[in-house]
Amino acid sequence: MKVAVVGLGLFGRALAVDLARAGAEVVAVDTDMALVEDVRDEVALAVCLDATDAKELRAQGIHKVDVLVASIGNDFEANQLLVVLAVELGIPRIVARAPSANHARILKLLGAHEVVLPEIEVAERMARSLLAGA
Repeated sequence: MKVAVVGLGLFGRALAVDLARAGAEVVAVDTDMALVEDVRDEVALAVCLDATDAKELRAQGIHKVDVLVASIGNDFEANQLLVVLAVELGIPRIVARAPSANHARILKLLGAHEVVLPEIEVAERMARSLLAGA
């Protein structure tokens, strides 16, 4: 499986590395060269580019991935545009990270097949764990 992880903050970096260790071919993308360099030895390809530019995405073969994860956490507008571009590029599965339920709704409307809300999902898992141990 070939996966592009766009946005290498805490969530994106951890996801990219875990996927690569599990055997996926991972293309890690960010606009911050320091974040790209930090993950370079862990993934198949790490590139510094503007993921809101369709030409740059195509030049790196992002249009050929099986899954794209849009995890640009500090710029929701860029994350939205990335989802739209992924739809236009015909990427078969688009997963987007959202900071809130309202943002998740927008990303779904734009074409994301799946939306994750990491903070909420971890809180729910922790609550179940705490209650099971009580």
